[in-house]
Amino acid sequence: MYVPLPLLILAGVVLAALLVLALRRRERRDLVAPPRLGTPPPIIPTRAWPRGAAPIGDLPEELATEVRALLAADRKIEAIKLVRQATSLGLGEAKEMVERME
Repeated sequence: MYVPLPLLILAGVVLAALLVLALRRRERRDLVAPPRLGTPPPIIPTRAWPRGAAPIGDLPEELATEVRALLAADRKIEAIKLVRQATSLGLGEAKEMVERME
């Protein structure tokens, strides 16, 4: 069987192009995959707020009175729970708010 040389060259170029494309797809990073061992994780800057300057609002007077009463009775955890329920703040923000009231 006789196959012309230009046809063989064309087939070789097409196979080489397909091979390059297949290998190129494997090297793309998957967004869900864990990072590779050689690359350091990205650094996310965090900023600690100084005491009394947390970015949260004030409590209504009625709730503040209840929180102060709980703090006077040395029931700080219950005061934090009350603030969290009333304001839907996170644990850290509610704790900061209660500590500012001490």
